[in-house]
Amino acid sequence: MDSTPLSDPGTLSRHSLRGKITLGYYAVAAIILVASLFFVGELRTLEARVVLGQRATDLFNTALEIRRFERNYFLYHQAADLTENGRYIEQAQAMLTANRADFAAIASEARLTQLHTRLNDYQRQISVLAAADPRQFAAAEPRVRQLGQAVVAIAEEMAGTERHQIQTTLASFRSLLLGVIVSMALLIVVIGRALSQRVVKPLKEMETSVAAISANYRETLLAPSNDREILSIIAAFNHMLKELDLRQKSLMRSERMVSLGTMLSGVAHELNNPLSNISTSCQILLEEVGENDAATQKRYLEQIDQQTERARTIVRSLLDFSRERAFRKEAVLLRPLVAQTVGFVRGEVSAKSVVQLSIPDNLSVPADAQRLQQVFVNLIRNAMEGLGPQGRIDIAAQIVQASEPPAGTALGEGCTTKGAMVEIRVTDNGPGIAPDILPRIFDPFFTTKDVGHGMGLGLFVVYEIVDEHGGCIAVQSTPGQGAQFCIRLPVFNLDTQQGAH
Repeated sequence: MDSTPLSDPGTLSRHSLRGKITLGYYAVAAIILVASLFFVGELRTLEARVVLGQRATDLFNTALEIRRFERNYFLYHQAADLTENGRYIEQAQAMLTANRADFAAIASEARLTQLHTRLNDYQRQISVLAAADPRQFAAAEPRVRQLGQAVVAIAEEMAGTERHQIQTTLASFRSLLLGVIVSMALLIVVIGRALSQRVVKPLKEMETSVAAISANYRETLLAPSNDREILSIIAAFNHMLKELDLRQKSLMRSERMVSLGTMLSGVAHELNNPLSNISTSCQILLEEVGENDAATQKRYLEQIDQQTERARTIVRSLLDFSRERAFRKEAVLLRPLVAQTVGFVRGEVSAKSVVQLSIPDNLSVPADAQRLQQVFVNLIRNAMEGLGPQGRIDIAAQIVQASEPPAGTALGEGCTTKGAMVEIRVTDNGPGIAPDILPRIFDPFFTTKDVGHGMGLGLFVVYEIVDEHGGCIAVQSTPGQGAQFCIRLPVFNLDTQQGAH
């Protein structure tokens, strides 16, 4: 586990997935806010350009109106046209005066002064023209038209300049908008990547740790970060693993006690033979006290000693099986272990049933003898339950060169291992297993027995022990033709096993 204490309030306040996500949201919001303020400023600038363009256009339109009423006056000589002409001249002068600072952005000061001068000269010429004799129109008209054209030309130039500036501003705004959008997208991607590294990466590491735990590579989940939420999940998960381990050990202990009860009847049968031999030898010695020579007495006493040692070995084996101890691998000879196990459960085998062993004498595996014996106890008991009077159980073992998983429903990572493996097959000629039940027989608490006749843990314990040894188990069955369990375990020492192959 990570060394960071879960109860440190300073750490809890500084490290939090929620805080990182909130910080990411704030960063994105800040980017959007800055971009929005920038766009507002640009829009205000563009708005000012549009307003200025509208004023330049209004000034140009006013100049056109001045020229229009000027032409009408020269054509029809109506006083109303001259009056309208004068009104538009005053309007243009008012525009120039009121917006001179704005117009200075699109025309030089000299140009504005020139426009103002031309407009004033034009107004004076119109005033002179209004008071002149009609016969003088022909002489004054060219001067008035010249001044009017000059005013319109300058106003048109200013309007054109402003339209060009508006177009330039729009193009610049469009480029800036595209640039800002791209920059925002890149920043958001960068923030998202950083947030992913800080949030998703610890979760991915947790997923890897959970996979390692499920594969028995690790016993506890390590904290990939100091975030409060991660540490809380890690603590809860490790607590759950601890509780599951305790419960599994309790279940294993319960199943071992059930197996121990089964074995007691076999032990009683096994003990009966040496005790009977001891009793017979003692009776002979008592009945023939003083009649036998020393050699005969010695032979009977040796028989008593041998049978006593045999009984002691049986009791020691039973105690070894029932004693709780840590998992420990060592070289275990298969044939003596299986033969002893068969002797323990012999009491449950029908007198007409046969248990046949086909295991080389020198074949050994790296295993915990107590746990491996539990596997054989459960498998033999499971096979015995369906055997009839002519039942038969065959237990065979050999070294095989595995290239693919064993036939049938295979469970365990070890089934994918290739190369030399010790293969153990337990086959019976019982009624077999129904196809709909076969995939579930290794599930904990799954049983087809009546209530009170088993907890459904026997085959589950078998699978757990085989998996604990780095091996795998497979089962295949045909209803009415028996079942076969195949166990593969790693080879202990290939050099010493060649003769057993």
